[in-house]
Amino acid sequence: MSETAAKTRYTAPNPGFGFSDVPQTEFDYPFPALTLEQRMRFELFGYTIVEDLFTEQELQSLEASASRLKAEILDGVGDVEITPPPPPRKYEDFRDGAIWRANRRRTASGDLHMERLEIENVLGLDPIYLSVLTRPRVLGIATELLGGTFRFHQVAVRFNRRSETPVLGWHGGVTRHKDRAVRKNGWFHTQILGLILYLTDVGPGDGGTGIFAGSHRLDLSYDDLKQYITDHPDSEFFHQTTAKRGSALLFADGPLMHRTINIETDKERLIMLSRIVHSDYEFGGMESLGLTDHVPHELMPLFYGRAFTPRYRPRGE
Repeated sequence: MSETAAKTRYTAPNPGFGFSDVPQTEFDYPFPALTLEQRMRFELFGYTIVEDLFTEQELQSLEASASRLKAEILDGVGDVEITPPPPPRKYEDFRDGAIWRANRRRTASGDLHMERLEIENVLGLDPIYLSVLTRPRVLGIATELLGGTFRFHQVAVRFNRRSETPVLGWHGGVTRHKDRAVRKNGWFHTQILGLILYLTDVGPGDGGTGIFAGSHRLDLSYDDLKQYITDHPDSEFFHQTTAKRGSALLFADGPLMHRTINIETDKERLIMLSRIVHSDYEFGGMESLGLTDHVPHELMPLFYGRAFTPRYRPRGE
């Protein structure tokens, strides 16, 4: 080897080299992104509702996309009853990384009644999902409630109607998620943020989300929390969300105990669901997003993760 080659030989990074040494993409977003009242509601109850987060055109595009996907799935199945596949599969394969499952039964009159259709990993099925998730205010809200940099972990659309076998179980209220929560400047920051965008009006009889308000802050086990709220269904801590079309429910998914409410009316409920996680949250791959080939390179850190950079809302603001 020549002397020149020896001098220019590549030297691997030292063991202390990490992702924090790699230049990070900076995103422009409002901060704080919530009003003080919205932030205080999240602090006290574990959830808040934001209206007018998306434009009417975006809402219509989401509804049209979800309806097209539903029609494509049902056309492929035909006029038959549908039940979710048993474990370990749980879902049927769709396309572009998406999966689905449904419950459709034949009524006494012979008609087919779709009780539930869940289409998961929809990011690659229509550009509207990428467009709404990366709106500047969404990025600001996620940063504020997670306490810094984050990544999108899931995106799905779900149709629900009145069901004879509703899926209503309590979930959340998990101790390990509470232990990982961070309090800075007097504010609570979750490691998993749930976003439910209501694409239909949700009144008292239209289902919605049941919430054990404040359970994200209680140092009690899941079993104790579930026992209490089950024994006290009329408790002032039980909140049932009602919302107008276009409203977004933001909640501390993981620490906060919540459940689905059965639909009593004849209306169909349509939602878009996303889970957004702290950058330091255990990495579980990108399968829950779907195909990401269409995501621009500069936006990929929002989906595959990046080094955590904290950012906390100032105290009292």
